[in-house]
Amino acid sequence: MPTSTYSHIPTVISFLQKVMPASILDVGVGNGKMGFIARDFLDVMLGQRYRKENWKIRIDGIEIFSDYIQEHQNAIYDDIYIGDAFKVIDTLGSYDLIILGDVLEHLEKRKAWQFLDKCATHCSNSIIINIPLGEKWTQEAAYGNPHEEHLSFWSYEEFEPFVTNKELFFFPNIGDYGCLLIKREDYIHHRIRQKADALFSEGKRHEAITYMKASLSELPPNINSEYLLVDLLLKDNHIEEAIEHLKMVVDAFPKETSARYYLEKLNSKLWSKR
Repeated sequence: MPTSTYSHIPTVISFLQKVMPASILDVGVGNGKMGFIARDFLDVMLGQRYRKENWKIRIDGIEIFSDYIQEHQNAIYDDIYIGDAFKVIDTLGSYDLIILGDVLEHLEKRKAWQFLDKCATHCSNSIIINIPLGEKWTQEAAYGNPHEEHLSFWSYEEFEPFVTNKELFFFPNIGDYGCLLIKREDYIHHRIRQKADALFSEGKRHEAITYMKASLSELPPNINSEYLLVDLLLKDNHIEEAIEHLKMVVDAFPKETSARYYLEKLNSKLWSKR
């Protein structure tokens, strides 16, 4: 629908305050609720810029159904791009924040993950996902818009490994509705771990380890990704290399007592073999 539940609006505002974006891409503009909230909170309330000519936050949108777009959305957004977001996003630059308000459930699951990958590429900070959770959130085409149909169903557990902050809202007889804040780096780390695990499971051990090393060298350290690389090295019998990498993990995460304990165990194991 061009609109959605109102329950998550305070959570969206709290996420905006955490991120404080200078630029936003709102995917699935609909009636313009997310754009209006962002404009009112960031420019008018916090920035004290109530006149349009003084606004500083860039807010762009993508909408696949052109009939939804009217004068009020055009007054709030800087640019609204009409078309399939999966394709349109490839033509755009980078934004501090991307908002996916009731979007992913309108894509088949595989395509939705691919779209999230694209969002991570076009996002410099965070992604907000507003999404119905569970299989009872069914929806057919509506308002003459065939794209309103729900093509996939989601659970919170699918997002949990990379969610920074969340709020779940329960609707009787239907299920939860999630408002999720995701840091770009956490999502990318998750996808790297997924791919490395898949390669290793397929017997492509060297390729998996090489991929992990190359990918992690381009990102801020993430404890879960570092542990996975150590685990893959150990499974491929590179014990000394695993120990050396774990030493770097201990230095990068001095408060992570589990890393220090893990290192001591590996050192003991290595010495027992000599």
